[in-house]
Amino acid sequence: MLKHVLVTTMVLLALMPAIAAAQSGGRIVFTDPKSEGDKLLTEEDLAPRAHAWGGDLMIGTDGFGLGFFYSYSFNDVLSSFANISLTEAKDNNQRDYYDPYFGQISPNKMNYVFRVPLFLGLQYRLFKDDIVDNFRPFVNGGVGPVLLIVSPVTGDMFSSLFDGGSSHHTFGGFLGAGAQFGFDRSSIFGINVRYMIIPVPDGIASVGIPDKNNPDTLIPTPLENANGFYITINFGTTF
Repeated sequence: MLKHVLVTTMVLLALMPAIAAAQSGGRIVFTDPKSEGDKLLTEEDLAPRAHAWGGDLMIGTDGFGLGFFYSYSFNDVLSSFANISLTEAKDNNQRDYYDPYFGQISPNKMNYVFRVPLFLGLQYRLFKDDIVDNFRPFVNGGVGPVLLIVSPVTGDMFSSLFDGGSSHHTFGGFLGAGAQFGFDRSSIFGINVRYMIIPVPDGIASVGIPDKNNPDTLIPTPLENANGFYITINFGTTF
């Protein structure tokens, strides 16, 4: 009997440091098994934060883009945000060919048209009480001013962005849906599917058609709109 008591006492003494490390102010915390050292996920790590900022990697029908965002949460389900991004708007009449030596060739392309929207909007979390907390689906939407930069095709897309051109202003918006993942609320990782609706002022053209009298000359074809569909990967931090 005494032997069993001594063994039990020694086991409890050996577990005391682990028990003390797993408590903070009487609260239960969770150890992150993938972390180096003794990092713990506390209630603060699991709780929503009011402010967040980060970047967007955009993949869409018109190619790739980059963006940045800032958001403020009013409560567990509703938040506001400001988002700015840079993407190219392509005409549906653009004809692209791939050459093994020169890469992509667009013989009827006259100008690059870049869109830089500044959208202000709201995001609403769905099914908060019905789905596990590490999967947080949402719908969102925003509106705001849009800067359109039109640059002649004098080289690759990035060099043309800084090679003169003209700027135009319009107004647009987007509708989207997506989800954020993970228990740790100190960081953000999510995916957002968006459709941007951006009308284009008169006089903007991305491609042209050959002149019948001079086939080497292109006649500009007005760009109908700068709409675009994008899958956006969000990553950032909260505070």
